[in-house]
Amino acid sequence: MRILAASLILMLAACAQASSFGPQVRAVPMDQLRAAAPSGQLSGVAQPKAYRVDMTVDPRETTFSGHVQIDVNLMTSAAGIWMHGADLDVSSVQVTAGGETRPASWTEVDPTGVVWVGFPNRVHAGHITLAFDYTAAFDVNLAGLFRVDEKGEAYALAKSESIQARRFLPSFDEPGFKAPFDITLTVPDDMLAIGNTPIASRVPARPGYDRVTFLRTRPLSTYLLSVAVGNFEKVSAGTIPVNAWRDWPIPLSGYARAGKGDELEAILSYTPAVVEFFEEALEQPYPYEKLDIIAAPQWPSGATELAAAITYRESVILANDKAGAGFLRSMKGIHAHELSHMWFGDLVTPPWWDDLWLKEGIASWAEPAVLGFLEPDGGHNIQAVVDAIAAMELDSLSSARAVAQPITENADIRNAYDSITYNKGQAVLSMVDAWFGPDQFRPALGRYIAEYADKAADSEQFFRAIGHTTGNPDIGRSLKSFVTQNGVPLLETELQCTSSGAKVVLQQSRYRPLGSDADPDRRWVIPVCVSWREGGETGRSCTLMKARRQVLPLNGAHCPDAYHPNANGTGYYRFNMAAAGWDKLIAALPEMTATEALTAIDSGEADLAAGEMDAATLRRLLAAGAQHDDAAVASAVLNVYSDLMDRLEGADAAGLVADAEVASDRLRVRMMAGDKDAELSANLTKFDATILKREDVRAELAAEMDQWLSDPDADVNLSSDLYASGLLVLLDEGGQAAYDRVLKAYDEIDDPAFGQSVALALGNVTDPDQAARTRGLIASAELGPRETYTMALLQMRAPETRDAMWAFLEANFPAFVKAIPTQWQRRTPRLAAYFCDTDGLDALNALFEEYGDLAEGHARELSLAQEKINLCMAQKAATQADLEAAFAAP
Repeated sequence: MRILAASLILMLAACAQASSFGPQVRAVPMDQLRAAAPSGQLSGVAQPKAYRVDMTVDPRETTFSGHVQIDVNLMTSAAGIWMHGADLDVSSVQVTAGGETRPASWTEVDPTGVVWVGFPNRVHAGHITLAFDYTAAFDVNLAGLFRVDEKGEAYALAKSESIQARRFLPSFDEPGFKAPFDITLTVPDDMLAIGNTPIASRVPARPGYDRVTFLRTRPLSTYLLSVAVGNFEKVSAGTIPVNAWRDWPIPLSGYARAGKGDELEAILSYTPAVVEFFEEALEQPYPYEKLDIIAAPQWPSGATELAAAITYRESVILANDKAGAGFLRSMKGIHAHELSHMWFGDLVTPPWWDDLWLKEGIASWAEPAVLGFLEPDGGHNIQAVVDAIAAMELDSLSSARAVAQPITENADIRNAYDSITYNKGQAVLSMVDAWFGPDQFRPALGRYIAEYADKAADSEQFFRAIGHTTGNPDIGRSLKSFVTQNGVPLLETELQCTSSGAKVVLQQSRYRPLGSDADPDRRWVIPVCVSWREGGETGRSCTLMKARRQVLPLNGAHCPDAYHPNANGTGYYRFNMAAAGWDKLIAALPEMTATEALTAIDSGEADLAAGEMDAATLRRLLAAGAQHDDAAVASAVLNVYSDLMDRLEGADAAGLVADAEVASDRLRVRMMAGDKDAELSANLTKFDATILKREDVRAELAAEMDQWLSDPDADVNLSSDLYASGLLVLLDEGGQAAYDRVLKAYDEIDDPAFGQSVALALGNVTDPDQAARTRGLIASAELGPRETYTMALLQMRAPETRDAMWAFLEANFPAFVKAIPTQWQRRTPRLAAYFCDTDGLDALNALFEEYGDLAEGHARELSLAQEKINLCMAQKAATQADLEAAFAAP
């Protein structure tokens, strides 16, 4: 009997040990949960391995529902786990371990959607399954799973990036958690459903509804999930054929709202060539089973790379016969960007948002790379330099982010989606690509993709992979020096001519405008190339600058007539030089490459802002730029003249107006002589009509817009690039009757590009009565969330409307924040960045002292706005008189 009893005890003990559930645990009080809740990245104790999602989505309703099961590897025993869910009404949570299922609890602890799932007993490490039943309201501000009504039809779409999937799905909503998804949607039987994979089956579910089951996905991050339901018009565009890198054809389809399918033709026809470029350049196949292009009636950003179901705001891709050259260039660029994400971001994913540049910077770099290959004469490399210069403006601020900036809080994630990540990331990668050569860099990218396919990889892994594959560690070192610290390098240059030849002495520091408190003591590994001209000869000398000071011999030069410290404009840096050097560069500028002319103009502007160049020299530099034959340089000069007119508002600036008119006249002569650059023509018309306010141009543009508004089928010389300017001229001339007419046209003309232009035009009105009506539209938000913010920003930009708009914001800020896209609420301090005095700075600080909690993640934008105001005041005090004197006389 003793032996039998002992054996029974051992058997019971073994059974107890085999159970996956341990001792019972007490519920954790809310104050302890709040103290323990992760503000940013989860610990990784729970690793999702597979999702099974079953949702009912009817855009005609106000709510949706779901049942979700998640297979999880629990790395250690736990009384509960942290995961994500925001504003979900969860009715049931269950945890299954070791074949036994028990109820669990759901507590949303943090407003960013951090949730504690409490277990009734401690659960041992190993495999578990979580199951959730829930309902939720469709979002109304374009976040998570939102619904929109457009022309009498309802649509539901999921905006999952960056941490919005948690708004419609209990999940581990971080990019590093990749898992396959099995998704089933119950939808109205007369609506289409679009997901990340092809449809496996569609069968009746109950009267009026179908059950749509999609094929299992490859491992995906939650931010890449697609759920789209509505009366979409599907356009089948055949397949992208097999090639050397892929042995299966890719079904290609487009989706738009009813009646707009034909307007997808331009983007669909361009798609195969872009996909094939990436496959060839990376030596890696397109990774998914199909490719859908979705034109969403509303979308908070331009586009999102939902895997194999790329979703765009319809106004950026629907092209009709009025689509302008600028629109088409933008459409191609954004499409190349999103398609590159199928490899960079979707197939290989950054583990956390501080490495966002590994998808967005690379995708931005890919735009000019692919378009330059497909359209060698399209000037796409020039546009890349324009974008890099735009990044430098933000990067000049001491409060600017680094490209790879540590992110410790969920509320700070959306701040990474800025010009630094996109345009600086693009510029740095372009610089490295140009320096080390595409034959080294691009195949290395492909091998990086192959190594980390279906996985997550961070910056250090990227640097190592590129350096190892190329056998050149300097590539990684140069990249790292630019992406891990903020700021723009400044190269102080000095030409020295000696009996043994010419050389340029280079010294690097951080660029600082007047009033900046940025630390100048920075060092980068900079690929530097200097171009020079001597007699009829030209040359180029390069070095990889690692030291603070370095001497670069100009091989073959004795004493150049002129030199440019950024040959071909591929370097991400600014430069200065002695006055004599600027004089020679200015004389040679009209004959330089477009990219060199652009970087020279930017460095000249930056030198003025830093107190290193006088305004008279800048005036000569701009006049030389106006003589350049490239359209991008001419447009850049017009933009600088426009900015200077704002800066010198109210001053005697007859010389500035005269210079701008000379530049305009020269371009008009070019147009009359047969220059067919439609994009330049549109830019010039905008400048003449809205900045110089030339009556003949305004009259012609107003007549074209008047005729088109009366008959949208009329054959008028008016492209979509000119919609906003034409409307603004009509509004300027027509008073309240014109305002009524524009709003009526907004309701009647079904053209997304036109609708967007209406918001731009109404935001730019300066007449007091019209501006009051625009504030009324902002209050009602009737034009849409994006448009509401855009109009407010434009009203703040104009001196004539700024005070009234700010007073409106002070009186209505809580309602305004609720009316704009959720992911844009953090941007609201940007509205005040146009102030240039202490009163404006104080007003900004007071507003966010009172209401800052309403704009989650606003702290960084607040710092940027404060710094911009302070810099504006410092530069105005130091350079305004010089500018007024330099531009006073014609």
